[in-house]
Amino acid sequence: MRDSNPLTGAVVASMVQVAVLSTLVASGPPAAMNLTGVAFFVASGFMTSTLGRLLNYTSIDRLGVSVSATIIGSSPLFSTFFAALFIGENVAPATLLGVIFVMGGVAVTRLEGAGSSDLRTSALLIPILSAASYGASGVFRKIGLNLLPSATLGALVGSSASLLSYAVYMLAARQTGSFRLTRNSGAFFAVSGIVLSAGWLAMFSALSHGDVSVVAALIGTNPLFSLVLSLIFLRDSERIDWRVAVGCLVIVAGAGIITLF
Repeated sequence: MRDSNPLTGAVVASMVQVAVLSTLVASGPPAAMNLTGVAFFVASGFMTSTLGRLLNYTSIDRLGVSVSATIIGSSPLFSTFFAALFIGENVAPATLLGVIFVMGGVAVTRLEGAGSSDLRTSALLIPILSAASYGASGVFRKIGLNLLPSATLGALVGSSASLLSYAVYMLAARQTGSFRLTRNSGAFFAVSGIVLSAGWLAMFSALSHGDVSVVAALIGTNPLFSLVLSLIFLRDSERIDWRVAVGCLVIVAGAGIITLF
């Protein structure tokens, strides 16, 4: 990011992701097509990249990073609630407990004690709606996979919807001039796109075989992996304090409860 910016990184990574997934779909297309399933994949992409992310950025602007990240970290709970409500998923008590542990761990790692500029109820609704959007996207993916059981196609359609949302945003917000790509940053963004492709494939494959509540909670442990990788590759700029250490232990405990029970 030193010689580029987050928007460029998101766009380039999404472009690489679409290219990789398109190649995989072309090499092994689904046996049958279901347009309703495709529509749910598209909806999941827009719920995540358009509505969820837009509300996320708005929340950070109104409330600050700590409050926003803590509330938005509750998205696995919304996934669990929506899965039980709309697709009749049975949620085991251990899974619910694990979800709460993961959410608590994420909240602790992101809590910084900094005050926010706007804690009115109307402002707090913004990150809550963002968490709900992220949570609902998992249910849309599951419904889409029930109708069209192709994890690769689902990942491709969802990532394509995400890329389209970035393009629309850049045009609507007149941000095309902020696209800044260099050879050095481009290489890292390309690698992130490949990793993102693998992550989305794993996510859709997990959802095709498992429950939304379990998958969403385990995906919610991603701050733990981000921390470990940042300590390996960005050790000069990352440090561990007591909040991060405690939060990571709670996240691991939550993931353990979900997987073992």
